[in-house]
Amino acid sequence: MSAFLGPIHMWLYNQIQIVEAREAKIVAKFSQKYSTEIVNDLIEPYRQQYGELKADKPLTELIAGNDIHPWLEAAISSAQSREAAVVSVLLDKYNDQELLFTIYEEQAKELAQKAKKRDKVKEFDLNEAFEIINEHFVERMPCDRLSGAVKEENKLIWKHQNQLHQEFWQQTEVELELMHQLYAKWLSVFAENLNSSLVHKREFESNYYNDIFYVN
Repeated sequence: MSAFLGPIHMWLYNQIQIVEAREAKIVAKFSQKYSTEIVNDLIEPYRQQYGELKADKPLTELIAGNDIHPWLEAAISSAQSREAAVVSVLLDKYNDQELLFTIYEEQAKELAQKAKKRDKVKEFDLNEAFEIINEHFVERMPCDRLSGAVKEENKLIWKHQNQLHQEFWQQTEVELELMHQLYAKWLSVFAENLNSSLVHKREFESNYYNDIFYVN
């Protein structure tokens, strides 16, 4: 293992930052609508348990010469676990799924628009869009091999083993159905804003779930 930072490490860190930015937005929106004091009191135990947000610091500063792979693996785990815990405690208190879905939708739309502006395109084709989705949607370490893509004509099937995200949410009181709905909403809105003809749906098998993208 090495402390050397390559493109894959920055790519994974970007995914972590997206999860943490979404968590911060969840906290901000619930605080704005309800009570900053109560929301902060509710989430504080999980900040203690999983660590504080990384405040958009450069990865080199956070690593500080340590081994990059264990650090990233732990950061992916803590970011997803903390987001799931925050969602769980805020839903238990306020039961406001509508606000939660709005937050996921708004972030997905904003990030898709930024990606088009960055790459100076009006729309991405299916393969290009999948690369952008892969860049933004948190998975696990590539060596875990929990996901794989199957490409067909005008269609792409992204297969995930169940433990990819579920094990983090299973630590909470959130129903896994809601987790899937939130992620599916994020992916659908993100894909649609990358290409207005691009459609996403999530289907389930025994030990897998599939994110399917196709051109309508």
